[in-house]
Amino acid sequence: MKFIFLFFLGLVSSFSFAQVVEITLLDSKSKEPIANAQVFVIETDQSFKSTELGKISVPSYVLDMYQVKIAASGYRSFLQKIPKELPVILYLERIHLDLQEVTVSSGSSVSQNKNPFHIETRKISDLNQIPAINLGELIGRIPGVYQSSLGNGISKPVVRGMQGMRVITMLNGLRLEGQQWGGDHGMGLSELGVGSVEVIKGPASLIYGSDALGGVIYLMDVPYAAVNTSEIQLQTNLNQNTLGGVSRILIKKSYTNWRWLVGGSYTNHADFQLPDGRFAKNSRFNAYALKGSISFKGKKSLHQWRMIMDHSVSGIPGHTDDSLATPEMFQVLIQARQYLLPSQFFRNYLAHQTSTWYLKNLDAQLLMGYTSNRLVEYDEKVTIPSLNMNLQNVLLNSKFTLKKWKDLKWISGTQAMFQTNRNAPNATDTLISNSNSIDFGVYSTVTWSKEFWVFQSGLRYDTRSIFGIDKNLYGDLGFNFQGINGSIGAVYAKNQMVFRSNVSTGYRAPHLTELLSNGFHHGALRYEIGDKNLVSEKAIQLDVTLELNQEHGAITFNPFANLIQNYICIQPIDSMVKGMPVFIYDQAPRVLFLGGDIAYHFHPHFAHKLHWEISASYIRPFTGQDSSVSLLPQPRLQNMLKYEFGIGKKIKWKDIHLQSTLLGPQNQVAFNEKVSKAYHLLDFGTVISVGLQDQFVINMGVRNLFNTRYIDHLSRLKNIGMPSPGRSLYLSLNYQIINKPKKQINEN
Repeated sequence: MKFIFLFFLGLVSSFSFAQVVEITLLDSKSKEPIANAQVFVIETDQSFKSTELGKISVPSYVLDMYQVKIAASGYRSFLQKIPKELPVILYLERIHLDLQEVTVSSGSSVSQNKNPFHIETRKISDLNQIPAINLGELIGRIPGVYQSSLGNGISKPVVRGMQGMRVITMLNGLRLEGQQWGGDHGMGLSELGVGSVEVIKGPASLIYGSDALGGVIYLMDVPYAAVNTSEIQLQTNLNQNTLGGVSRILIKKSYTNWRWLVGGSYTNHADFQLPDGRFAKNSRFNAYALKGSISFKGKKSLHQWRMIMDHSVSGIPGHTDDSLATPEMFQVLIQARQYLLPSQFFRNYLAHQTSTWYLKNLDAQLLMGYTSNRLVEYDEKVTIPSLNMNLQNVLLNSKFTLKKWKDLKWISGTQAMFQTNRNAPNATDTLISNSNSIDFGVYSTVTWSKEFWVFQSGLRYDTRSIFGIDKNLYGDLGFNFQGINGSIGAVYAKNQMVFRSNVSTGYRAPHLTELLSNGFHHGALRYEIGDKNLVSEKAIQLDVTLELNQEHGAITFNPFANLIQNYICIQPIDSMVKGMPVFIYDQAPRVLFLGGDIAYHFHPHFAHKLHWEISASYIRPFTGQDSSVSLLPQPRLQNMLKYEFGIGKKIKWKDIHLQSTLLGPQNQVAFNEKVSKAYHLLDFGTVISVGLQDQFVINMGVRNLFNTRYIDHLSRLKNIGMPSPGRSLYLSLNYQIINKPKKQINEN
């Protein structure tokens, strides 16, 4: 009844009258108005755009009550409360580079230079300058992040050498669970409506729970339309290599106090073409997705509902029961599109509701979520699945932010997840047993600010119980795990330097696959055997970041050391079952991961239209066992050169961009794992826009310009000698219709 009452309270308040205050945005030097600046009221989920005269009309309650983020191209980001004094005139500082993005994944909205731990923040549009085939590939372009793929249709992120159950993926605060324990199971999420991504590297268990030993991928939807504005966005990406592409539509509408968004996408790709002209047999895939969300702002509250449906069918290339298979068996002369066995059917349903109440000295938030993931794999017959698993999760999170003191912030919360995994009776294989599990965690963090310093410390307790396991096979078997973790860190930001240091711990309980697996995992091409005596992994990480920012350049150093005890690994043994090698789960006493990332962004004074971004990533493990760490990313050097022309008015040649990716050799391999050679890729593209407001944008170019033949070390097709795609022409068409309001605020 309380939930229903709050819903109608927010609905009724959306029809209330609002007093309006006008804000003027001016250049700090020239005092000229700043047009098309975006103003976000983070707590109320509202956004506004400035007029040609730099004017913005906002509700009066925004002043001195909520934080406001102002983003304008070529100006330093603004994040703070606006004083009540009238008239309200804000002066923005012109800057060539603004790397201090506002992050939300740290538990509260805060500028990056006030975070005690480093967060990589990227807009999807920036990552997509060279369009990617899937979301995992896009995220894999961030320094320190890679992708593990099985062809083009199955991809998942790898953070500092760890993937699967050691990386948590979240969307708008909802934890995603999608059978990520399997190397052949992708993210199960499309790019539709996703606006940005934040990556926290290393143990982030303090805020997000156990399992995040590698890090957290925090995805956020695109913002709603500006107040009293409607938008329609249409996009089509075409890929010559796969004779396929994706089409998307996104419709947004916002009023003063409520807003909504709906969208859909369809993806279809045939087998990808290899550099020698042949095709990767059964690398085809297709998918469709639907998304909807609605948001209501009450007088002192915000309520949001989001739903997503994502279906995909992906071929599993390289699968065979023939122990004498050769690479030529999987490279064919004819490109096909119709799905072929073996194939993987992936269905994801996500729904969650978030309510936040803004009281005088306290913010309270409640998240209720539900996710359902069904994974079906067909091996030999379309009528009889080899795997048919349904994973369902119910989540309930609470968070309280005490803001009574100016320089001190206290955040505390709880997280609970109830999970069920069921195997359909018609499946021929049961890789993991039917089971239930309950996760519960409670945490608390304290942040103290003093002049140029910000200090943060926290503590967390987690427990996991696994029960309801098939009694016919295992009797009265159950598991209970628990762990205590802490974090302490500080950041010093003054003038052009930011220095941060953080020490954090984490723990990860063994997954049921690692405990009780006993069957064929066709997508991974092996027979897996678990060990019910495995214990929890424990990690401790030291992370240091140094940022030096200048007017025309910025450089970031981010070394780390991550020590994991009882590291769970999968090792081959000298045995075969029906032509497939047998692997067992084991534990290494300890594994030390050392490495780091270096990033440099250069915007020279003598060539203001030139942008050069370069990053380097390196990881090295130290262990006493030769097979405890496999699929370690190759050393990587990335370069992106972009020159902005801005030639023309109604038809404008915007820029050209060149992307270079150099992967070094990977000789640090586990027992029975193949080494990988170095390779270099070059991509080229250009952007043309039509219309004064860039209503129609054309992005075209070529990927793998020199048709390089390469096999990435993290490719699941490496063992069958399958190269990655060859040269590919691409064409991306983007069209948007914006219905601007006659005035910034009306009274509905």
